[in-house]
Amino acid sequence: MDRNRIKTHIRGFDEAIGGGFPEGYVVLVSGAPGTMKSSLAFSILYQNALREGKKGAYFTLEQSKDLLLEHMASMGMADAKAWENLVLLDMGNIRKNLNYLQGRGTWLELFKMYCNNVMKQDTLSCLVVDSLEVLETMAKMQDRRSELYFLFEWLRDLGPLTLLISEQPLDPPGSRQPEEAYLADGIVQLEMHAASDLYVQRRVRVVKLRATRHETGYYALTYDDGGFEVARAVSGPG
Repeated sequence: MDRNRIKTHIRGFDEAIGGGFPEGYVVLVSGAPGTMKSSLAFSILYQNALREGKKGAYFTLEQSKDLLLEHMASMGMADAKAWENLVLLDMGNIRKNLNYLQGRGTWLELFKMYCNNVMKQDTLSCLVVDSLEVLETMAKMQDRRSELYFLFEWLRDLGPLTLLISEQPLDPPGSRQPEEAYLADGIVQLEMHAASDLYVQRRVRVVKLRATRHETGYYALTYDDGGFEVARAVSGPG
């Protein structure tokens, strides 16, 4: 069955992934610090809200809501029209009041409750969770593989496209692929590529995207004039 696709509105990128990410998928946005994972994921929410009136929610588990808003505004993402369709929830408040809230369930159950409440208010097209590592730490997962499996299944059942930010590259040298790489429906990897001694280029690659014929090569990623853009990277990854 064909799924509706959520456009990224990244110039040159949607064409490489069959028109966008399929609705209902869980897509990892993975990379090291400074690769603009949060900015890219937020931009997808923002552009869909602004251009298509699609509802989106951003759950920040570590960075404060005010800091995130300040950062996105500095990048030109502050149009009031978009904010009519966006929800930004600072889960850090839950962390601060964890002892009080734990009487009402585990941290993961509270996170799911907040997600469900937002979905009841408005049907979301896209959900961003920032980040998987913080969520995992707060949930105190004992059996990581099993608990991640059920978390991913729950996110799929929730309905919207979920962009799950991962703070670590998925393929550090000499390591095996982590569980989330197998469980995710798609993986977008961001990297910093030293093009010369003086110039470092941000790059993006779609490692996998189920049920989609997609490009697997590297693209140079730039941000200008309020939006992201990709162009085919000329040299290899390293």
